[in-house]
Amino acid sequence: MKRYLIFATLCCSIIVCNNLNAQSRKRKKSKEQTPVAVQPTTNATQQKPNETVVTNEQLSRDNDKTVVEVKGVGVRRDDALQDALRNAVGQALGVALVSESTVENYVLVKDAITARTEGYISSYKVINEAPFPDRYEISINATVSLSPLKADVQMLTQAIGGVRFLVMYDPKSIKDDEIANYDYAVERVNEYLAERKYRYIDKRRFETLRKEAIGIYQDSETNQETYVQRIGMMADAQFIIFISKISISSRSEAFDTRSASKITIEARAYDNCTAEGLGTISIESDWKSSRDSKTGINDGVKEAISNNFTKLMYLFNSYIGNWVNNGTPYELRFYSIGTFRDFRDLREKMLSDSKFGGQLEILSFNNYTKLNLTFKDKPDVLAYKILDYADAIPEFKSKVLDVKLIYGRQINFAPRTVSVPELQQPADKQPANKEPIDKQPTPQPTNNGRKNK
Repeated sequence: MKRYLIFATLCCSIIVCNNLNAQSRKRKKSKEQTPVAVQPTTNATQQKPNETVVTNEQLSRDNDKTVVEVKGVGVRRDDALQDALRNAVGQALGVALVSESTVENYVLVKDAITARTEGYISSYKVINEAPFPDRYEISINATVSLSPLKADVQMLTQAIGGVRFLVMYDPKSIKDDEIANYDYAVERVNEYLAERKYRYIDKRRFETLRKEAIGIYQDSETNQETYVQRIGMMADAQFIIFISKISISSRSEAFDTRSASKITIEARAYDNCTAEGLGTISIESDWKSSRDSKTGINDGVKEAISNNFTKLMYLFNSYIGNWVNNGTPYELRFYSIGTFRDFRDLREKMLSDSKFGGQLEILSFNNYTKLNLTFKDKPDVLAYKILDYADAIPEFKSKVLDVKLIYGRQINFAPRTVSVPELQQPADKQPANKEPIDKQPTPQPTNNGRKNK
């Protein structure tokens, strides 16, 4: 009997413990599912509410300024704040300029300016901020100095000139049954550029140039980069968007009655004037379902470009924005001119001029020499500077140095009596927009093959 009572007591204890554990787990689960308000994180860099943050004491003394109210959105608070500061500069730019039509390539200039906020905002004050589970929003009042903003817009407008984009691909590296996908991608990128008022080379013009350039690849020494640069020069395009690869992932859905496609696009950014690669991006779409694979592929290409192409444009915008501080990048090419010692003398003259910058490294091969540098003025002003310096160097002066081609920010020099075959084009394919170099009191170069920007 005693054993029975002990056994019964033990069973009751186990049942009670199980019930208590179950209730505890239920309360814990209920607590986890209860929504909890997200509170802003506080750290050493977060200012007090309504506190004015001075970012540039020198700009605060500028009388030409404006106050704008803007909102920024980002994953974290710092991201949202940076977005708000960029928006403040963009809004102030509209105040600084009476009319957008007075600025050539206004959108490109605006995007380049807003890619960098330093040097324009003197102070800001947070007036509202709100964290969300998937983002952070912040509103600020920002005081923007208009004097440096106007000056940089003028400088970039002159430096950029009539810049145009060329969207292209290399047909030699693509299978015949995939060409249609690349053509569709080119059309969607051009559409993207047109919506944002960027200037670009029409696809029909690209098709014509591509046919004209078929002979380029017959030369075994020509690589893909040379092909891209040559097409860009023929199109008179300073910036190139090169679609290097389109990958397609497919799967069957709805008992094989539908197919879904996911698209990945790799694209490269080039400054064709200086032969400089600016970076590569990879963008992709979500899975796009359709009754036929072609529709799904096209939908995927369109989504990948419309939703993610700002990543590539940021490479161009940040690159151009750096011209404000560092000067505009140029490439000078010299054919059949002087020795390394002569170019050393030319380099010394450049280094003594504050408008020049960069490494000014001399690259020479046989009768060809190249100099990459930065210069804080327009291409024709730079051309005159080089001609003046050349006249002060005996070896250069004896050969009568002249300008053979100005292609954007690439300037080609050679003796006046020397013809450079790679700079020549058939007469029926010469660009229609050639104009003489603007008159200046300094000696004027000839305009053989020049493309005026």
